[in-house]
This record gives sequence, structure tokens and C-alpha cells, in this order.
Amino acid sequence: MLRDPKQRRIVLAAAAGLLVSFVAGWVLLQDPMFRMAVTPPGHFATRPAPPPPDYTKSESWALRPSQPTAGGWEKPWGVDVFFIHPTSAYAGDDWNAAIDDKVSADRLMNRILPNQAGPFLQAGPVYAPRYRQAALHSEIDVGGEGDGAFLLAYGDVLAAFDHYIANDNRSRGIILVGVGQGGLYAQKLLADRFQDLPLQERLAAAYVIDTALPADAPEKMFIQPVCADHMSIQCVVAWKSVVSGEDEKRFRDNSPVWTADGKIAPSKGHKLVCVNPLLWTAGQEIAPRSDHRGGAKASGPDDTNPQILPHAVSARCQDGVLLVERPSSPQLQASGGWGGRYKTPEYSLFYADIVANASERARAASVWLDEYGHKPAEPLPPAFTLDDSPIHRPGGQAEPVPGEQ
Repeated sequence: MLRDPKQRRIVLAAAAGLLVSFVAGWVLLQDPMFRMAVTPPGHFATRPAPPPPDYTKSESWALRPSQPTAGGWEKPWGVDVFFIHPTSAYAGDDWNAAIDDKVSADRLMNRILPNQAGPFLQAGPVYAPRYRQAALHSEIDVGGEGDGAFLLAYGDVLAAFDHYIANDNRSRGIILVGVGQGGLYAQKLLADRFQDLPLQERLAAAYVIDTALPADAPEKMFIQPVCADHMSIQCVVAWKSVVSGEDEKRFRDNSPVWTADGKIAPSKGHKLVCVNPLLWTAGQEIAPRSDHRGGAKASGPDDTNPQILPHAVSARCQDGVLLVERPSSPQLQASGGWGGRYKTPEYSLFYADIVANASERARAASVWLDEYGHKPAEPLPPAFTLDDSPIHRPGGQAEPVPGEQ
């Protein structure tokens, strides 16, 4: 035990210095260490992919109505929500995650979907496919080997959408939603499936959330305009939010975007679309807290009516990014931690704002389709076969039914 006060001060100062050095070193090294931890082993081209989903099976869907919905030939014209979930697989075990990976599936069902898909439940029945999502590394190292993982994942999403159209859509309107990684695939679906009738007119709106959507994308990528106001339909809403204190430059420059030839590239050099979800316009005016209907943090899949926390943030679009002040409510603040800035928030800053807006656009689309849409004919009843029936010949003569001669 040190009794000399001078020696104690020296030891304490040295200990404090070591602690400060350790903390500073951890802060500086945390990001590169996390990047290393989520980097999959081997090369994408040489690693086997997980088995593809079978969309005829219920286990390939995270959300799907249990009963058939009313067809578009009925009134009012119904609207569905096709939801593409964000990244829930954070470990660097492989380039694409299997849809039955327990850790990522649990995170998806219990934390991400209740908060990210939950706001759309009132707009219409939600169809959310599971897909072999690209590892988080792909979103961090855009332009690297992980681009192949994005393309594989999009192939699943496209197959799920085509299955939904063929078997579940029943000619209804569609709200297309993609969050995070899912927003990247929503953009490509707009280009691949919504350029022509009938889907072009059945698009109620597309919500591309927390994903970089280039405002200068070639016209052939997608032709839907940016939504002008809260009632616009057949248009695209997009924003990529950055909370005060986060690295804006990383989001602007290093987010994945599609190129005209169907490849992935970093967003640097692109102008990005930003629609303020407090105002539902693309201008740069600030929306004060009084315009914020409220965020929420749903506690699980059964929490479909979570506590709404209103007036928690102000927001402003600037240079293609939605700048959001740090929320006043702790429930709407990121927990930080190991790689926290790369992960999908397990809350929704604009939960109540989206609930009201998606429902409003669904109603507006239904009214427009009933008045102007190409009304589909009701399907014919199933065909049936008669084992024995008379055959009528010209002149009215009928041959006897076999067995009655």
C-alpha cells in the first residue's frame, strides 16, 4: 500500500492515462474491428449459396395473409403491401444468410418487422418474403465482392414478387415498400415489373426507406415520379435519415445504388431523392417537432398498436439526406454498441406519420382505380367434367348416353 501522497498521485495518474488510452484505442479501433468481424470467409464466387426459398411454402414468407383477399374486380378496389425487409443478419458467417438462420430470423420477426413493417399494416394486407439477404458486409464494402450477394438476394425477391402476382395479388393495387437493403431491391422491382400496364397503374406508391435512391438515375431504371405531396399516387417516396451526430458523408457516398446495366456501385457523385416524412414533400424546408405525428418502439410481433411518442424530432432534407435531430425520447434513440451505426434501428422514428400516409395513399389509389383503372374481369368458376353426356349432332339428333341404349 502506497502511503506517500506523491506516489499515490503518480500511480493514479498513470492508471487514468492507461484507461484513457484504452478507451481512445477502443473508439478508434471499434469500427475496423467490427468490419473485420462481419467480413465473410473466402470469396463469394467460391462459396456455396444457401438453398433457395420455395415461395409455395408458408415458411418462405415472414408475413402473409392467412385468407385470400378480395379481388380487384370487387368494390372498393383493394390494395396490398409488398414489403421487403432490411438486413437482420449481422454475423459474417457467409455472403448470403439462409432464410432459416435462427438468430437473424428471430431478430427479423420480433424486432425489425414490428417496427418497420408495422406502420403499413393498416394500409392493406402485408406480404413480406424471406430471402437470402446479403451479409451486412456487402452494405459496408459497396463495390466489393458482396455485390454478387446483392444480386443473389434480388433474384429471390423477384421470384417472391412474381409468385405473389401469380397466386395472391388477385389484380389488386400495390404499395411497394423496401427498407435498408430491401429498399435497394424495391428500386429494381420498379424497373423490372412496374414500367408497363397493368402494374404501372396499380402502383399506389413505393416507399424506399433508409436507402440511397438516385435522383439522376437513367429513365429506363424507373419512370415513376417522386411523390409531390401526401396524396400523390403512382409515385415514389424516398428518404435516407441521418440523426444528428452520425456521419452524413458515409451515407451520401458509400450507399449501394443500381447502375444502368444492372450492377451495384457506391452512391458517391449521385444526387439522392429525399422526401421529408413529416411534410411528404421533397423541398428543403425544415419540419418542426410540431409536425411529427410520432415514433414508436414496438415490443414484438403482437404489438400492433405500440405507444406513439409524438413531437420527438424535427427533420429537414439537405443534399439528398434527411437530417433528423436527436430524438427527445430515449426509446427512439439508437443504442450504439458494437457496429450499431450499421444496423437497422429496432424502432421507427416516423411510425405514426407512415401509418397515416400509407393508409391515405391506399384509399386514394383505390378510388382512382375504381374510376379510371382497367377493371379486371372476375375469374370464371372452376371447370368440371361430366363423365357421361349426350352428344348433339347437326339436325338436333342426339346420340344416347353410353349405358342407356
